[in-house]
Order: sequence, then C-alpha cells, then structure tokens
Amino acid sequence: MEFTDNILWLLKQAFYFSLTTVNEAISEHGVSTAQIGLLRQLANEPGLSGAELARRLLITPQGVQLALTALERRGLVERKPNPQHGRMLQAYLTDEGRAVTSAVLSDALAAHARVFGVLTDDEQQALRALLTRVIEQGTGHTPFADRVDS
Repeated sequence: MEFTDNILWLLKQAFYFSLTTVNEAISEHGVSTAQIGLLRQLANEPGLSGAELARRLLITPQGVQLALTALERRGLVERKPNPQHGRMLQAYLTDEGRAVTSAVLSDALAAHARVFGVLTDDEQQALRALLTRVIEQGTGHTPFADRVDS
C-alpha cells in the first residue's frame, strides 16, 4: 500500500496542517492549541476539575495540570477548592481569561475556516459524518463535544 493510499497517513498530514495553521493564527495571544480546548471547556462550563477536563479533552491528567498551571501563571485561570470535596480543585476563567479566550477562539475559528474552506459545505458535512461513523463504530460512543455554544 502506498502511503498516499493510507487514510491514517492522510489524516495525520491534514491534522498537522490544520494544527500549524491554527498555531500561527493564535501565536500573538501566547496560548497554544493544546490550551484552546481547555479554555473552551471552561468558557462553556466553569468549575470543571482537572480530571473532568482530561476526560473531555482526551489528554492525560498531567497534561491538563501543566496547561492549567501555565494559564494560571498568566492570570487567565484560577483554581478554587470544591465546596463538597476540599481536595478537588475547580478551574475558572478570570475576566482576562474570558477576554483572551474570546480572541483566541475567533482567530482559531478563522484559521479553521481557511483550512477547511477548500471543501464545500456539503463536503465538510460529509467529512464530519464519515469521521463520526468511524468514531462511533470504533469506540461505541458519540464524539466528545468541544465547543462553546453562543
């Protein structure tokens, strides 16, 4: 099988292209693509724990802690003890964090539109449907959501 016939290889290249395009678009904000998902989740549902963020974003708890610590140092996130479980920390965006998240998401979505703008709306919907089927059949569950509903 030729590499160009291998769907996984093509997905990897498309992912790399989209990742670098988004990274370039958000570089002025000092936020990484790895942190965007975390910011989006906290904008959508404030007070999530590190473990909840890790499950939702499909990354390790250690990766979440590193991202939270970096965002906390920048003043974008604050962590507070959970009132029922004092050892569990809940993460919240600060006012500055909400402002940066809004700007980062705007730039990231514009980059996303540039990457996938080569496809028609129907082609994008078909791609979503095909990838959703692969995920559902392979894992037995629907894809995890990572969006802020406005």
